[in-house]
Amino acid sequence: VERARLGGTCVNVGCVPKKVMWSAATMAETLDHEASHYGFDVGAKPKVDWPKLKKARDAYVLRLNGIYERGLKSAGVTFLVGDATFADSHTLQITPSSGTSDMFTVTADKILIATGGRPIFPSGAGIEEYCISSDGFFDLEELPKVAVIVGAGYIAVELAGVLNSLGSEVHLVVRKAKALREFDDTISEALDHAMVKSGITIHRNTNGVANVTLDANTKTKTVALQNGDFIYGADTVMMAAGRVPNVEDLCNACEFAPNVETLHLESAGVKLMVPR
Repeated sequence: VERARLGGTCVNVGCVPKKVMWSAATMAETLDHEASHYGFDVGAKPKVDWPKLKKARDAYVLRLNGIYERGLKSAGVTFLVGDATFADSHTLQITPSSGTSDMFTVTADKILIATGGRPIFPSGAGIEEYCISSDGFFDLEELPKVAVIVGAGYIAVELAGVLNSLGSEVHLVVRKAKALREFDDTISEALDHAMVKSGITIHRNTNGVANVTLDANTKTKTVALQNGDFIYGADTVMMAAGRVPNVEDLCNACEFAPNVETLHLESAGVKLMVPR
């Protein structure tokens, strides 16, 4: 049972499309910094055709979705598109995603929950309204002129690096002194040096974002940081501040459940101990 595209986060909004963008960024850096040393005259600074790149990347992901579906079919697996809710520990109620057919039930001796996760937005006025998540990065129709990336994990630094290499002015907002601070110091310090050298502006010791506002005339955003600083004129503000599991629908009685919104886990005797 799957409510969206086959392949989950990695195939659709994670590793696979990110590597496509990383490869494009690597090509841009090679053309800009290395090609001339090997005798190539590349002329002006290379400029990416973002819509063309996005179209090719999305088509590649769509092909992978099809490969997964055909693989399930050839293996004799029944693929149900919809949301699942536990009626009891061995019964699921399925609500089709299409909305064109009625709810039905399936039963099984064993039911595996592998619902994945999704990005979270920190609290603050205007943050959910005017920002995108790391998933939303793959919906961008054009390359932002100015991008603000909020987060200190590897998703934040990867996408900050991609946008910077492809031509965006990039601001990375971290709560403490540096990104990847839980990694080995040799790695995090080398990364910090490389990001600064490449032109990424790192806003340090901010304690996070206080709020985000939209300029009605320019349609750009202003990011107010908890330390009193401001970042003006952002086309895109991306929150990469963490992920939670998809379980809310799985549990009505749970205060918080990460990608299980419709599962109603309490009907299967499962208790979640995750605080909101």
